[in-house]
Amino acid sequence: MFEQEHIAQLLDILGNRNRRRIIELLRYKPCFVTEISDRLLLNPKAVIEHLALMQKEDVVSFYQDEKRRKYYYLIQDFRLSVEMQPKEEPSKAASVASEDDKEVEQALPLTDKIVQIRSLLDAREKLIEHLEAVEHDIDSKMEEIMAGGRGVLNNNLEAEILLSLIYAPLTPFEIADSIGRGIPDVTAALRSLVSQGYLESNSGRYSLVVPKKQAVKVQ
Repeated sequence: MFEQEHIAQLLDILGNRNRRRIIELLRYKPCFVTEISDRLLLNPKAVIEHLALMQKEDVVSFYQDEKRRKYYYLIQDFRLSVEMQPKEEPSKAASVASEDDKEVEQALPLTDKIVQIRSLLDAREKLIEHLEAVEHDIDSKMEEIMAGGRGVLNNNLEAEILLSLIYAPLTPFEIADSIGRGIPDVTAALRSLVSQGYLESNSGRYSLVVPKKQAVKVQ
């Protein structure tokens, strides 16, 4: 039987939409941080924080493959169930609605609500189609970076690090956790990327160096 405090913590986990999305993804199969980040379009740092919270509450755990990449999986699944019960009819004095309220209720008949739902569903379908196109473009650009990096970078690890920093600056430990690589290899690759001018370090976090646009001189 769960204690009330533990139930409150689980409800707090489910209260966050992105944590619910992560749980739903892990119901299908174990995933590593970068995979979750790419599939759900979330910042890797945010994914790490969500997983750390859920791991603390014994909702998820992880195992490591031969490359020491962490695969997270559900160790405790749960679903919310809401029970609806009719309330007692309030007193006549408390339930008297104003004429304006009644007119508002009658102004939107059931057929209009159905039409509105249909419009919302159509809008959702268009958003899904647009999102799928965006995700396809993202995958293509990532493949281009991995392919192009072979002729420019020293190894695939450097390309993986560049992709992990697209969303936000990360510490070496966060980078290692997100791509499933060892700290010594990540640290060496970070030094190389800084020396090549791809990264910069600030307060222990590494971020991408974005080239500044040159101003166009007007003759």
